Amino acid sequence: MRYSIYFIIIFICFFNFSKVLAENKIVFIDINFILQESREGKKILNELDDLNKKNMKYLDDGASKLKKNEQEIINLKNILSENEYKKKINLFKDDVDKYNQNKKKILNSIETTKQNKMNVFFNNLNIVMRKYMQENSINLIIDKKNVIMANNKNDISKEILELLNNYE
Repeated sequence: MRYSIYFIIIFICFFNFSKVLAENKIVFIDINFILQESREGKKILNELDDLNKKNMKYLDDGASKLKKNEQEIINLKNILSENEYKKKINLFKDDVDKYNQNKKKILNSIETTKQNKMNVFFNNLNIVMRKYMQENSINLIIDKKNVIMANNKNDISKEILELLNNYE
């Protein structure tokens, strides 16, 4: 009698626990797919790519000018007096320092721009996903790269992509 009561209690607890797990709806989304395929994401990626190419061209031009100046100074080493040569080297070092400071500013500017644009994109994405979660009684959305194995019917990437494109 005593064992049957324990068995009934354990059975009831197990039954209730599995019922709770069955009610949780978990889906996943491919964030990279959304970023690369949404209108806003494509626009951001193109703008960042253009900005990066423009700035890299500018930095490459500056680096090539510095190399040219360095070669000219090396060629003048035997022609100039020692004081003139040191002055040229000091001016060249100043130019290199200015170039490095400018490069750092440009790279920081690119990173800040990237962060700002991505923050706006992900804020809009979060709004769309939150609304989708509420409308479809979803408890958890996971990024696809963190999923080991799942049924493809749990992938909501295309639905979110469509909602995001209509949200903009």
